[in-house]
Amino acid sequence: MKMSFTAWCVTAIIAAGLAFFGLSLFAYFSGQNSLIFIGMGIFMAIVMTSTSLIAQRQNRAKKEQVK
Repeated sequence: MKMSFTAWCVTAIIAAGLAFFGLSLFAYFSGQNSLIFIGMGIFMAIVMTSTSLIAQRQNRAKKEQVK
């Protein structure tokens, strides 16, 4: 079964969210609060990159339809 590009991006976002959740729990219980901010930065970078790539592909598809 072949996954679409959007499905891969959504999968990456979900995986990053789960990893951030696990890292946050570990940071909370171990007292290393700086890990929460590191995890938040990585999660935000993955989400913003994925959504930007999806938006670029949608804009490209719209431009091709207009031509």
